[in-house]
Amino acid sequence: MRRLGGNWSVYRIDKAEHYQTVLYEIDMLRFSYSRIVQPPDDARDADVWAYLESFLVHYRNLLDFFGKRSAQNTDLTLESPEIIWSAEAGATQVPSKENLEEMRSIGRKLWEKYEDRDKREDTISRYLQHCTTYRIHPKKWFPFEMMHEIDEILVLIEKHLPRFQPAAESRAVNRAHFLGGECMSTHSGS
Repeated sequence: MRRLGGNWSVYRIDKAEHYQTVLYEIDMLRFSYSRIVQPPDDARDADVWAYLESFLVHYRNLLDFFGKRSAQNTDLTLESPEIIWSAEAGATQVPSKENLEEMRSIGRKLWEKYEDRDKREDTISRYLQHCTTYRIHPKKWFPFEMMHEIDEILVLIEKHLPRFQPAAESRAVNRAHFLGGECMSTHSGS
């Protein structure tokens, strides 16, 4: 049976190592933030909403990585740094115990501020999860403040990991791909 849409598909960048997942989250957070604070010239309100949701998803994922105390055994977290830093992965600059604790401390404070349901009703997750009654309550987000709060630990962890910035270094979209594939399109690609 032929798949609706043929073989057209979309995927994220491949990540070979766990540290690349963390760096992908950081890079996508920064990319989304850059599009919120300076939307493309032809952007609509919906574009900013999409970038805000992306920003919040990546922010929340990083809060969980840096500051969430309990985790599933498959979660990447600073509580298990050996999963991120290993010779096999090419990530050998393990942060000192002091640096790890500094990142955890900042991460926990931010996690409590934005995600701790014991301390607040308006967590990031409640506005991004499935459709719930929480989502009709107005919520203002302050991306500039949020980036300022998390930037210190982002810079600190990046000092200890190999460079990986797939969003910042991504190429232009292949428009022919989105028009159904070059072999089935009259679109020239320009």
